Amino acid sequence: MNLSDFQIHSSDKLDRILTELCELVVRGQQNNPDQYGVVAAAVLDPDNKVVSALNYKHGDKSVHAERAAIDLYHSTIGKIPPGSIIITTCSPCSESNDETAQGRYGESCTDLINKSNVRKVYSGYEDPSQNHSDRYESKKFHVATTRNPKLHELCHMFANTFLDNQQLDELSFLGSPCTKDCSGHRAGYNWSKQRGNIHAASWSPSFNNGAALAAAGK
Repeated sequence: MNLSDFQIHSSDKLDRILTELCELVVRGQQNNPDQYGVVAAAVLDPDNKVVSALNYKHGDKSVHAERAAIDLYHSTIGKIPPGSIIITTCSPCSESNDETAQGRYGESCTDLINKSNVRKVYSGYEDPSQNHSDRYESKKFHVATTRNPKLHELCHMFANTFLDNQQLDELSFLGSPCTKDCSGHRAGYNWSKQRGNIHAASWSPSFNNGAALAAAGK
């Protein structure tokens, strides 16, 4: 095994694929938000074949995007060869015994990738909650995050719809009801505040509502 097996090059090319994954997330939310989630992933092999997939519901479980892309590659092309890269809008999960694991179909994405020939992962946003996970620290692959600020911001926005990085202490955000938690409202509110209290026109109603609260001077 060589150091080059873990090094990531051609970030411009990977960012183009990441852009397509973000577009895939938006289309999934526009077409069938009850079936598809807000994470997309792709397998890029050394022959430049790209297989992309969204996370989706399977019964009462969620098939994570990395698994969906890996499964689709296996079924359409075959075994993933060495030198392949996984591109994902959010870094691979590693939980084994919490709510995420209970709602997930199969093992964690970290464990799944560890069993494959993939040694490189390129993400739009790295989930900070994974940084202290023993399973994540034992990963057999290197994770690099995009340096494109627009892509990073978009992938962060996607992740904020399901990551609860703050304690939930209200059922509404500045008077606007939250559907599940208030992370979408907070994200839109903070986004607008950083830009001079402007309105947003994203696919996420809660994000737009949060931005509208900031624009209204709340």
